[in-house]
Amino acid sequence: MKIFVSWSGDLSRKIAEILKKWIPCIIQSVEVFFSPEDIEKGDNWDRTISTQLSECKYGIICLTAENTNAPWVNFEAGAIAKTLDSKVAALMIDIKPSDIRGPLSRYQATKFEKDDFYQLICSINKTLEVPLDDNILKNAFEAMWTTMETEVNNVTKQFALSNRQKKGIGLEQQENAPIEEILQLLRKQNSVLSSPENLLPIEYMEHIQSRIFERKRELYVEDDMLGEEVIEYFRMMISRIQMFPLVMSPELIEVLNLEELMNIFKRYARGKNRKRVYVQLRDLERELQQCIFEQKRGMRIVINKPDIKNEKKLEE
Repeated sequence: MKIFVSWSGDLSRKIAEILKKWIPCIIQSVEVFFSPEDIEKGDNWDRTISTQLSECKYGIICLTAENTNAPWVNFEAGAIAKTLDSKVAALMIDIKPSDIRGPLSRYQATKFEKDDFYQLICSINKTLEVPLDDNILKNAFEAMWTTMETEVNNVTKQFALSNRQKKGIGLEQQENAPIEEILQLLRKQNSVLSSPENLLPIEYMEHIQSRIFERKRELYVEDDMLGEEVIEYFRMMISRIQMFPLVMSPELIEVLNLEELMNIFKRYARGKNRKRVYVQLRDLERELQQCIFEQKRGMRIVINKPDIKNEKKLEE
């Protein structure tokens, strides 16, 4: 007779291996199907399990704290229930019946303790076409139980120790997290100090520098335009002063304060290194002074426009 053993997780798998090893030693006519080991590579697992279940008369589901909600266990449990009806036992390893929930809670819960496990063996024996005599079964169980129990206890202890170590490492990592964060910040600061280009890449600095040069060129053009406008303004004002009556011109010049304005723009042009603008303003200032002088003498003069050729020579 075949028994189907279902598992999920490392601990459950090791328990299933122990059952596969020792149950046939107690009941020699029983063969245990252990899914991870007995399905050949490349086989269709769904079809293989379905085939094996159809040949099995009893099912044992190895339940641990890590797999009571595992999809694989629930899938196999459902398949076992359809095929084997009530001949299914849930073997509990280090868990209580209250820990079993959902579809798995409908199965007979068996603790891995001597009396409880013997009842499971008796239930399997009754399923045989030719069951073993009760005394023979009892003697075989007594002979095998101590060794089987020792193996299961060793496996569960190793698994519990491994879990504690993992949790300890996780706790240590959690406690060290703030220190690690500080170290990362210090390393990043050191990296920036030793290699500033990591913070401000060369390409970015080149882009900023090019924008500064472009802005300087724009300001240069704007300054030239301003200079041209100022020169044109002074020319226009001198020309209009000449058109006013002699008695009004001195008062108008005083009110407009053109001499002071010219001095301000001359200083501005010199500070900005605008030589051409400065020279033109200086010439206009001289013309204005000449105009004032002539106005005071009661004479009206016509100021000639600046010679364009001379301006070009000055620019060159």
